[in-house]
This record gives sequence, C-alpha cells and structure tokens, in this order.
Amino acid sequence: MNVPQPFPAVDALQDPHRVAAARRLFVEVPGPAAYDRLSGLAARLLGAGRAKVTLFTVRDIVVGGHGLPPGVVGGRAFLTGAFSERVVAEGRALAVPDARADETLVALPAVTSGEVVAYLGTPLVSASGRVVGVLAVYDGAPRSWQDDDVALLEHLADSVVAELELAAARSAVGASLARLDVALEASAVGIWEYDLRSGVLHWDERCAAVHGLEGPLEIDDIDGMLAERIHAEDHEAVRAAMTEALGGSGEYAVEARALHADGTVRWTVSRGRVVRDSRGERVRVLGTVVDVTDARAEAARRMAAVQRAAAVAEVAAQLANATAPTELAEIALRGARVLGASSSALAAFDGAGSLRLHLARGLADTVAAAAAAAEVELPPDAVLIELDDELPTQYAARHGERLLFGDLDEAVARFPKMAEVGPALGLHAMAALPLRVEGRLLGSFVVIWDTDHAFADDDVELLDALTAQIALSVSRLRSEDERAAAVTAMAEANQRLQLLADAGRVLSGSLDIGDQLERLADLVVPALADWCWIVVTEEQGRLHEVAWAHRDPARRDDVAEYVHAMTRGMSDEHAARVVTRTGRPLVIPELDAERIDRSLPDPADRDALLRLAPRSALIVPLVAAGRVIGALGTANGAERGPHTPGEVETAVEVGRRAGLALQAARLYEQQRDLADALQHSMLTAPPRPEGYEIVVRYVPASEGAEIGGDWYDAFVRPGGAVVLAIGDVVGHDRHAAAAMGQLRGLLRGIGYAGGGSPAEVLTGLDHAAAGLALATMATAVVARLERVPGDGTGDGTRDGAGERTVLHWSSAGHPPPVVVLPHGSVRVLDPGAADLLLGVDPARPRTDHQCELPVGSTVLLYTDGLVERRDRDLDAGTAALVAALTEYGDLPLDRLCDRVLGRMFLPDAEDDVALLAVRVL
Repeated sequence: MNVPQPFPAVDALQDPHRVAAARRLFVEVPGPAAYDRLSGLAARLLGAGRAKVTLFTVRDIVVGGHGLPPGVVGGRAFLTGAFSERVVAEGRALAVPDARADETLVALPAVTSGEVVAYLGTPLVSASGRVVGVLAVYDGAPRSWQDDDVALLEHLADSVVAELELAAARSAVGASLARLDVALEASAVGIWEYDLRSGVLHWDERCAAVHGLEGPLEIDDIDGMLAERIHAEDHEAVRAAMTEALGGSGEYAVEARALHADGTVRWTVSRGRVVRDSRGERVRVLGTVVDVTDARAEAARRMAAVQRAAAVAEVAAQLANATAPTELAEIALRGARVLGASSSALAAFDGAGSLRLHLARGLADTVAAAAAAAEVELPPDAVLIELDDELPTQYAARHGERLLFGDLDEAVARFPKMAEVGPALGLHAMAALPLRVEGRLLGSFVVIWDTDHAFADDDVELLDALTAQIALSVSRLRSEDERAAAVTAMAEANQRLQLLADAGRVLSGSLDIGDQLERLADLVVPALADWCWIVVTEEQGRLHEVAWAHRDPARRDDVAEYVHAMTRGMSDEHAARVVTRTGRPLVIPELDAERIDRSLPDPADRDALLRLAPRSALIVPLVAAGRVIGALGTANGAERGPHTPGEVETAVEVGRRAGLALQAARLYEQQRDLADALQHSMLTAPPRPEGYEIVVRYVPASEGAEIGGDWYDAFVRPGGAVVLAIGDVVGHDRHAAAAMGQLRGLLRGIGYAGGGSPAEVLTGLDHAAAGLALATMATAVVARLERVPGDGTGDGTRDGAGERTVLHWSSAGHPPPVVVLPHGSVRVLDPGAADLLLGVDPARPRTDHQCELPVGSTVLLYTDGLVERRDRDLDAGTAALVAALTEYGDLPLDRLCDRVLGRMFLPDAEDDVALLAVRVL
C-alpha cells in the first residue's frame, strides 16, 4: 500500500509538486474503462450504491465511476468534491457513517440533497509519494464502516494508482521510442544485432544503407560479409574487437572501412554491447554503425586548419617579441615552411621613405655568396633597394597588390627582370604580399619556393594571415622607433628647456655678472658641450675672459690656460672675433688644423687648445639691444660629436639671455656709480664743533641703486648751537631721493637762518614743502645741542665752570633718539604720542622736548631701517638697539657706530639706514 511521504508543512491542495504529479497522471489517462471497473469492484465489495475515482489537480476531476449519472465521468465532481478535497488535504482515509450528524459536513450540498449520507474515501498516492486523487464509495443511507472496509478500499486504491502509473509509463516509453527513431534517422545511425546462438547477423535499413544496400538484411555468412563488405586491411581489427567484447569487456568498438556498393570506400565506426539472458549467458551483441567518412574529411581539414592556425599563432607570438625587422623575416619563414617554402624576405619602408630588404636564412646565404663572388660588400643589416616596378618585391610594396607565381615562367611573364634574378636565387615559385595596416603600405613580405608550387585557397589564406601578423609587427617596430625618437627628442627638449630655465634663474639671481657667468658656464657643461668659455667686450673693443668650465673638473685649469691665451693672442679669424664682429652664431662640425693655425698664430697658444682635444665647436654671440657684447664658445671631443640643431638653438638662446643679463649688470654698475656720486654730494661730512664729536653713517639697501630717501645733517648755527637732523622720505627711488634733497636743503636753510626751536624748524619746513608743492611725506627728528649755565656745583660740567649741555628735539613721526649715559645706561627718548609726519597737515602744532646730557653722553639718531624689517617689528628692533648700545656704549664713537650697524643691519635689508651719533666731550 502506498502511503503519503512526509513533506514540508505546506498547503497540500496548493502544493505545486503535488499538483504537478496529479497532472502528469491525468494527462496519461487512456480512458475510464479501467477505472470504471475498479470503482465498480469497490462498490460491490463494500455494498455501496456509488463509487468513483478522481484525480485532484487544482480541482476534483472524475476519471472513472460506478452508479454515477451520465456525463459525470471526465468532468468535475461538483457534489462530492468537498469530500475529496478533505481527503487530499488530510492525506488519509475519511470514513463518514452519517454526514447529517457531522456538523462539519451537514451543510454540504451533497449532504443536503440526500446524495451522500455515508461516505468512505481513501487517498491515491503516486509513486513519488504525492496524493494525486481519491477512491471513494458513498450511499444515500447511513452506514457503519468497519476497519476491514477501510483496508479493502486502500488495497483497491493501490490498484488504481498502479493502473495510472502503468498508463503513464507506457506513454513515456512510446514517446521515447518515437524520439529514438527520429534521432537515429536524423543521424543515419544503423542498428545491427548478432545472435550468438544462431550465428545470424541482423542489419536494419540504415545499417544496410551504410554499405549501399537495401535492408533490413539477415546475414548468416559472417566471413563472407567481411570479405565482401569490409576492407581487407580492417578484417583483423573487426575480429579482434569482437573477441575482446565476447572475452570479457562486453563492449565492442571498431573503426573500419566499408566497401560501398558503388565501389567507394566509406569509413565507419561500430559500437556494441553483449546482452546476457536471465542465467547470465551471452546470447547476442547489439550495436550501432555510423558513416564517418565526411566527418573524417572535415576533421582532416580542421586539423590542417589547426596546424596552420598553430603555425600562425606561433609566428605571431614570436613576432610579438621581435626587436628588429631582420628577425621578422626569419620568424615568418617558420610559418611559411608549413607550405614547403625554402626562404623568405621582408621589405620595409624606413622613416625616410626608403625601402630596405631584410633576408631570412637561405636567401641571405645565396645573396651573400653572390655578392662575395662579385666582390660587392653588403650592408650588415638590410639592403637598400630601388623604388621601381621591375621586381615583385618593390611592386607589392608600392602598389599594395598581392602577387602569386606558381613557377618562374609566370613571374618572368609579369616581370621580365625575374629571368635574371630567379635563377640566381634558385627560385621556382614565389609570393609577394603587401604589408598593410589601416590602409598604410609598410612594405612587402616575400616567400620563395625552390620547387614549383600551386597556390590553393588554404595556402593563400595562410600567407595572408602571416602577412597580417608581420604587418602588425612592422607597424609596432616602426611605432616603437618613432616613439623612442619622440621620447628622446622630448627628453632633449625638456633638458634644453630646463637648461634655459636654470640659465634664467642664474642670470637673474644677482647683479654680480661675474658670478652669474661662472655659474652659467657650469650649466652649459655638460648639457651642451664638453667644455666652454665666455668672453665679453670691453669699452675699447678688446675681449676679456670672464668664465669657463669643463665636464672634467680636473681639466678646468687647462680650459683657463687656453682662454687666457686665446684672448691674448687670437687673430681676427678666430671664431670669437668672427662672432662678435658679425653677430651670427658659428657652427664648426669639424675643427681642422688649418682653421686652428689661422685662429691662433702662436704655437704655444695652439698647443693649449690641442691639449683639450676639440673636434667640433659652436660659438654664439652675447647680444643686447642689437649690439654684440661678448661670445659664448663651446667645444666637443670626438666621442660626443658635433652639436645637434637643438643644441645650437639652445646655445643661441642662452647667449641672448646672457647678453641681456650682462647689459643689465653694466647698466646697474653705471647707475650705481651715478647714485654713489649723487648720494655723497647730498650727504656731506659732519662738522667738528668744539666740545662734541659727531660721526655719521649711511648704508644703502641691498637691492637697487645706492640712493634713497634717508638723510642726515649736522651744522653749527651762529652763536655755537649745534643743529642735528635725520629724516626719511616715504619711498625708495629717485623721486624719494629728489624729495630728500629738497627737504634737506630747506631744513638746512630754515634751521640755520631762522633760529627757532626744533618744533618751529619742523613747522617751517612743513609749510615750505606745502607752499613749494613738493607733494611728499617724510619723517624727521630735528635736535639742537646748547651750552647753558650750570648750578655752580661742578657736577656734569666740562671744567667745573658750571656749564651744562642740553638737548632740545622735536620728532615728526620718526623713531626716537637714544641716549647712552656715561655710566652705561641707555635711555630711549620716547615722548609718548608722536607728532604727525611732514606733508600731512602743516597747521598741526608740534612739540619740543629736552633733556640734559652729562659729559660723556652719546646721542644716537637713526632711520627706521636700523630697527625695523619684515621679520622684526619696531618694538623688538628698538629693544635690540638698546641691547647693542648697552654692550658697545663705552667704545670710541666710530667703532660704536660700526658695531651697531654690524649687528642691526642685515646684508639682505630692503631699506636704507642713516645714522648720526654725537658724543658730549
């Protein structure tokens, strides 16, 4: 008895696997007869009025019954479907003695109609363990069901399932046989059977057709069949295969040639298996046979194609690693040997458009022997050939046409010159194929045979494939050469650009032209040459050496010796003279003895040059404002060779920049000299009044001309008072210097003639500047030293006579004076709130200040450049000044000023410094 198998907890009615199992059996139901019979048997055995067999897919469908109304079988069980649904859902038998007494069933239509009162149903369980339907008996009267009734119905249910499964199996077998027959027919597979008991061989129609016969056939003469239908060379293989199958393996397999009725020979493959009876004895061999002639031919063609493809692939792999065109011809020959070729050659255009021929072995040996016999020397790598149409090699390369000649006569008919070339090369057949990549002709690939050769389609296909691979490799090598050349050119260009950038940096780094040109010479060597020199013209037109360099530092002195000799003894034909005279660069690719003799008349000077072993030279002018002011000369030894066009161009640009830098330096020197003279004319030497020592200092900023807006002044008024002044005009240029000169002159006149206090002098200066429209602003301190009567104690007097020294001063926004007292203490005379700068508001009142100076006191006036700079504010600078004066206060006044400047003023300062110191004696 089939029982339901446990499955995961899902709704049995909706379980897709159960539904699929029911549908499979329902589709294969052959008709209701068997199921009518089984349901009738169930009704009679159980004494029921009605019985039915239903398959439950998504609903209950009646496939057979007993006592049912007409039309019910084959349709849905409308009244009893609810009972079947419950049996399927619960997966077990359902026994209902009286449905009217069961509250779960009493309302069902089958019950209310009186159709079903007593009901007994059991599930139909398929071979897969799924509930696929119900076998049920029922009646319109109550009935008490016994366990034996349930068991009997379950046994009958097994029979119903068996009938269902048998019908499905028959259907499946029939379908499989039909599909097998179609497959055998489509594949022309013949079936044979060898009966071991009778010794008879049976062939079906397809098996007989393999041999060109009509079948089916029965053959009882096996030896005769072999002799008549199987190739003699395969008899032994057929017998050995059968012996092996019968002897133990049970498997028969052999490939043999069948003698076809039309006289042809067909290749066949036979396979079989020994079949045994129930006692295990061998009774027959059942097998198949198929004609594989076409398949073998196709396999042979495919094998040839594979071999050719393998040859192309191998050649392609080797070509990918080739590094020169000469290698390509040799590698391609390995692929052409598949076609029996004896040698090959490769003609490729180079970057200049010339066609160069590279020969593989065999052909190279033949050409080398012919050249030796003719006493002609061949190039080591490739032969340059004419770009004409007289031979296939050039023609294919120039016109892109594929040329195939199966024998020499064909080649001569198209290219008459082959009558001369062919026999010399031992050529009988040849192919010349153009190398083309993306429409560009790169050359040609030539294959040579030493026998006649008929070009089949497969041969041409292989040659085309080899040619395509060679063309790609030629293109790759050319691209690599072009890329390498481009990279080299770019690297050289970058080096030259870097040299120009470095030269610009060096030539703009300072205004010391000597240092600039020495550093420039070190840049030029070895970037542009092995050694170099730089000479400049003096005002008298003479050339003066300023810099030189050699790539070998140990030979720098040799260059210096030559340059000194050159400037002293060179003739007018020397390259330096020629270049400075013409203003054009001079390139000397080969420096010969005759030129050297003409350039250097003195043998000692020539020896100094020859010790440097120059082979080539380049001299460029140093030009500025259209005038040649010097020359840069470079030289190379034999190993480096002549200068390249790029080096010449770079050297010319270096010379131009050096000329501009030299001109700028000369202008700076001239301006510096002028500024120095102007500055000294404005800043006069201090006076030497009795009882005072006055020291002045002026230090210009590190950049620019030595003139600016800082000034100092000291003079003695009528009556003996000493007037001191220091100031700083806003700005640092010639306009500030001019304004400084005017303010200084005005202040000197007002201070000397006016006789007012320092504040009155500054006020008068401010009004005068405004009235004269000077339109400038400035800071200033004006001070006056006076002797006044003392208090009679003798303290602080010069000689005990009672005179005291008093300092009166007023500041217009200027750093305050600093006093160093005799006992060493330092005092900053800071009045607190400073008065306005000059040039802001002349009407604003100004303030006087005063202090008494004991004998030995020192007063220091200074401009802000001494205490203020970018990395230090005014307060910090003033503190540093106080510290310096504290340390150096007891020094003589000259040394005091020098020490203070040495500590406070940095070489790279951006502002001028004026300093005025007075010591009371």
